[in-house]
Amino acid sequence: MKRYGSIYIGTFGLTLKVYEVTKEKRLKEIDCLRKNTLIFHDIYREKRLTPSTVKHLIDTLSEMLDTLELYKVESYKACGSYSLKDAENLLFVLDQIKLRIGLSVEILSNSEQRFMTYRVFANEKDFEKLTNSTAILADIGGYSLQLTLFVDGSIKTTQHIPIGVATIREYLRNLSSETDARQQIAEMTEKEIEAFSNMFLKEEGIFVENLIILNDNLSAALSKISPIRAKSDVFEKKKVLDYIEKLIEEGAYLSNFGKAPELDTFSISMLEMLHSILTVLDSEKVAFPEKTINDGIAFMLAKEDKALSEKHDFENDVLSAAAFIAERYGSYKPHLKVLDELGTKIIDAMKKKSGLTRRDRLIYRVSAILHDCGKYLSLSNSGESSYNIIVSSEILGLTHKEREMAAYVALFNRRDPYPYEEMADEFTEEEYVKIIKLLAVLRVTNALDRSHKQKFRKVKMELTDKELIIRISSEDSISLEKGLFEGKADYFERIFSVRPVIRETASR
Repeated sequence: MKRYGSIYIGTFGLTLKVYEVTKEKRLKEIDCLRKNTLIFHDIYREKRLTPSTVKHLIDTLSEMLDTLELYKVESYKACGSYSLKDAENLLFVLDQIKLRIGLSVEILSNSEQRFMTYRVFANEKDFEKLTNSTAILADIGGYSLQLTLFVDGSIKTTQHIPIGVATIREYLRNLSSETDARQQIAEMTEKEIEAFSNMFLKEEGIFVENLIILNDNLSAALSKISPIRAKSDVFEKKKVLDYIEKLIEEGAYLSNFGKAPELDTFSISMLEMLHSILTVLDSEKVAFPEKTINDGIAFMLAKEDKALSEKHDFENDVLSAAAFIAERYGSYKPHLKVLDELGTKIIDAMKKKSGLTRRDRLIYRVSAILHDCGKYLSLSNSGESSYNIIVSSEILGLTHKEREMAAYVALFNRRDPYPYEEMADEFTEEEYVKIIKLLAVLRVTNALDRSHKQKFRKVKMELTDKELIIRISSEDSISLEKGLFEGKADYFERIFSVRPVIRETASR
């Protein structure tokens, strides 16, 4: 039976997990090795990783590689938290790890890191039960908190809040001598979460049924403190909140910070974060799924091997989130729907000649849905505004790079694209070419519905050697669309060496 290994370098420590895939097609953890580090301490105070931390990091990773060899693990991957990017010497640390022990470490973006954990949780049987009504998924990180709102089983929004367990711990240390320290911490964290509540819950009149808490270290923090275990059980929120408050009050809080036998500094910080989340986000129940980023890394490896398959439709998550953003910024839904449908038909018809993948098709759909959202902010600079909105919006299921690609497609729809030399620091040549290809598709589809009146009854695509024939049935005049189409067709032909041509057919 093939085994998989995942190594994760996080804010507080390093974790190795070894897995097997069961006959029931589920990941089974067979071993776990975890060691604490001073990574956060170094980054927060020194803005770099100190030599002693680097040595400890390399020695620990070497031990983990020995463990993988002991278990005869054939497939493994090492990833690092996006927070490591704040270390000024990160590139040199990664180079030393590669040179000394031969291990390549991939540093994740925030989007990739959050998706890793969400991905494995979304494929669990409990997921639909917890999210099929109204739910908030709270992914607690060292540097930040990410909240995802589900309504009727679909994602409405994902918001990134820049406060996490590690930052709370530092604030607690700095304020430990103040009599009202806890109140100050609570005010700070609750204010950030209240902004989310006011904007997306109270404004929309939404009541949350389930609050789902994810954190890589949650199990370790909660296992010490209560009958509440970090597992997939669902608890009454009031009971959880009451217990956390009791624990904080009874524990040796700030006067003995870090010395209480039951609570270490991490556990106190985690409890404060949980208390703020539970206090502000009103819900009936709370769930603690025991899923970590290590699970997500292993799931990805097993999926690549076809040992596991995904049950959840992540594309629908992405499109649902994009549609909510478009709605929030007042975009015209019928026009967006036409651009989405026409563009996907063109990409599907051009599959053999375009080189565009299913993933590229999804990026196009996001750019089509969001290309006009910037008009809410500025009619004269809508392209730039759309770009800023897309780049600034967390869309769970898209990587940061994919979101940037969609944003540039929206930007270039109303201006000439930048030459590759100006974008070489952000994208490879292949990625740049894909952006321009998706732009060509968007410009053609926009021309086909230039009046925003959705005049077409039926649209069919037919690809020949030199032409993409777009057969259109309409009861209305499409003179405007035809007049503006030729310039967009010229651009499309320069990119694909195939010319789109409109052919009207009799309307029935």
